[in-house]
Amino acid sequence: MKRIFYTFVLLTFAIGINGQVKFAFSGGIDNASKKSSVERNISKLLTEINNAQRANRTLILTGINMTQTAKDGLKSLWNNLHFKCEWKSNVQNCLRDVTGYEVRGIPVQVIPLDDTYKGTLHKELTISFSRSGVINGVRMSLDNHAYQDLMRGGTTVSDISQRREILKFVEDFRSYYDEKNLNAIENIFSENALIITGRVVQSIGNSHMEINDPRKKVIYTKQNKVQYISNLGKVFKNNRYINVNFSDIQLMRHPAKENFYGVRLRQKWNSQKYNGELYNDDGYLFLFWDFTDPEKPKIHVRSWTQYNPTLTEDDMLSPIDFEF
Repeated sequence: MKRIFYTFVLLTFAIGINGQVKFAFSGGIDNASKKSSVERNISKLLTEINNAQRANRTLILTGINMTQTAKDGLKSLWNNLHFKCEWKSNVQNCLRDVTGYEVRGIPVQVIPLDDTYKGTLHKELTISFSRSGVINGVRMSLDNHAYQDLMRGGTTVSDISQRREILKFVEDFRSYYDEKNLNAIENIFSENALIITGRVVQSIGNSHMEINDPRKKVIYTKQNKVQYISNLGKVFKNNRYINVNFSDIQLMRHPAKENFYGVRLRQKWNSQKYNGELYNDDGYLFLFWDFTDPEKPKIHVRSWTQYNPTLTEDDMLSPIDFEF
């Protein structure tokens, strides 16, 4: 009996060792105590991801310093998409955004739960954390080349951090489709202005921004957001995977108003039911950002336009189309 018990203990220990993933910062964070604390915390998280994937079980996030919002988002993602860290040792730079920090470029391999998954198998993970070191977001990263191209436009420290904050939100938005988080997507497409704090999106009532081009105002008030959310809800219910692709991302500073930005991207998603039936959608998303209060960045306007090959650049919204 003792021999069986010892064998079980040794086997459990071996599994724990084999699944251990280490994380370290290459730079970007000066506080030695915080650096060590966050490294241990991220290492715990990545190790748990690998152990859960190997055992084909749910994530156990007890003992990992994460916000409840981040835990809920990661668990929702895990319900639909399993993955594992490809490297046992990860070293990445610490990047500063407006409200905290993030690390990017952690290689992961997607492990499909069934054969309806049509997405990329090799992805990268981004982890965000607050100034106090608490993890407040875990998501799949945007394509690194597109991300770097958009960041190269930054001209000052504040401009770079604001761009990073915007792209963090775009990644979170994309992750909502993987998580099937319909409430978050519906909130983003509401008529209200939003305050963004980490991964928490808070509605603050109607925005007073107005489109100053009468022709564009007509185009963008015709969008049926209720129908879009209704259709998306049906797709989430009937399909395990939603393959979402963001392309043609443009990040535009307002030429006259400091701290105001527009981001425009083409969003295509598709999904395949078990019977082979396909669902898809294709359109442009526009977000108008306000960093007047850097601690509480706001999104005043969100618009969705169905893709049409006749659309031109002049038909699209940009920061200069709004009255303050």
